[in-house]
Amino acid sequence: MNPGQTGGVIRTHAAIVLKAVPYAEGGAVVSFLSELGERLSGVAKGVKKPTAKWVAAFEPLGMVRVSFFGKEQAELKRVTRCELAFSPLTLGHLESSLVMACLADLFDRVAREGVEDDRLYRLLSACGRALKANPDNALGILAYAEHWLLHCMGLLPHPRICGRCGHESAPLVLLSPEAGWCCAACTPVDPGEALPPGTREYLRRLRTGGADLAPAPDPGHGAQAAVTALLRSRLLQELGGGLRSYDVLWRTV
Repeated sequence: MNPGQTGGVIRTHAAIVLKAVPYAEGGAVVSFLSELGERLSGVAKGVKKPTAKWVAAFEPLGMVRVSFFGKEQAELKRVTRCELAFSPLTLGHLESSLVMACLADLFDRVAREGVEDDRLYRLLSACGRALKANPDNALGILAYAEHWLLHCMGLLPHPRICGRCGHESAPLVLLSPEAGWCCAACTPVDPGEALPPGTREYLRRLRTGGADLAPAPDPGHGAQAAVTALLRSRLLQELGGGLRSYDVLWRTV
């Protein structure tokens, strides 16, 4: 096909694979997160055939060089090339694979076509590399990603100071939609409903460490469990829920 005859152009991007949805005649509509943090999508023909040359390139969270062909205004362009540069997949590690699917779902919902936010690409690529290096901490890396996604969406205030009184050291007891993180010095809360001791310290670890230093899940760490559940609920609610990958994860682990 001659691009000049059709008015189409070929554009190549560094990107991360998000999802591949079956399409007509053994093809798939594949979504990607570009290095600029924009959601891209295109049709890859014949991807479901056993002889397809690029099947492995469309695994979730694979870092690729992908080329699209089509007119600028076309709603769906054609994927003409996809070369896998890095994959976080660890064969035989079910939990890591399930978390990869969750991350792909999350970023597919958060990223927008025509809207660039390179923080999303940096976050997802860091999580992918952390999963490859330490697949046993997949759930810790997922919690790290959820925290930072809320931050990128503008839905998570900085925990350094209380949003009501500005206190910097009193224990945090509540996350308020209006005031943000609130502390014990100004917010009376029933002890049974307050965030556990250590919440401020756990949030500091999430904010100051990279994905490779994400705290591993610790059943005995009350603050970690409470914050993870709180932030996950808020994120999934904001995204409208219904993420099948999360349902599969919780039925399996």
